[in-house]
Amino acid sequence: MRRPSVKRLEGSDPARRGNALRCSEITWDDVADCRHCAVRQQGLFGVLRGSDFDQILVPIKRAVVPAGTVLYLEIGAADAVYTVRWGLVKLVKQAPEDSARIVRLLGPGAAVGLEALKEGIYWHAAITLRETGLCRIPFKVIDRLQSQNAHVAERLITQWETYVEYADRWITDLSAGPVKVRVCRLIGFLIEITHSTSGEIELPSVEDLAAILGASVESVSRATAELKRSKALIRVAPRTYRCNLEAAG
Repeated sequence: MRRPSVKRLEGSDPARRGNALRCSEITWDDVADCRHCAVRQQGLFGVLRGSDFDQILVPIKRAVVPAGTVLYLEIGAADAVYTVRWGLVKLVKQAPEDSARIVRLLGPGAAVGLEALKEGIYWHAAITLRETGLCRIPFKVIDRLQSQNAHVAERLITQWETYVEYADRWITDLSAGPVKVRVCRLIGFLIEITHSTSGEIELPSVEDLAAILGASVESVSRATAELKRSKALIRVAPRTYRCNLEAAG
């Protein structure tokens, strides 16, 4: 698989600053094998069986992209949904005061851009937090499958319900209380959505943590430093930690 080159994006939108790769620059030249996908049961096509796959007449392509890849921008015209095979994607919303907030994180099995199926417009900017494996599913594929398989429509509703639950938890768990407590809750959430069985996670940058929690970079940095001193976070690799949240006190 060819790795695309990174081009510099300019503009006032945080998703455009610095070195960033846009979806239009990704070479989607690897055809996905949906029948044998490791995360299919968690994704949109978990309900497909046997001959259902023969109805996918437009090839679904996949790619591996680096951290910081901009899949799409807020209010951008939409024609596809992205499934996360592995890695992590952040959804970013521009606030009125020109600051950006991370409003959701999506891990393996999640469908990114699902809201655009209704009106053809993406509600957020979607940016990879780390190297991520993705499948690009054109809307025409989803429309055809829905028309021929009612279970696909049910799976879409299930994904929506999951996102509503995430939104509720985002507000109740991550937007109130001491910063240290919120960091711990976020770590627990990351373990859940990345399906980590070892309790090890790769932490986002302090800047991303602050954008998620609506806190200052300084307060988040102090909170994570305290968690490291108490051995609630034990470094096992660059930016990767074994988590023992009970030690946080």
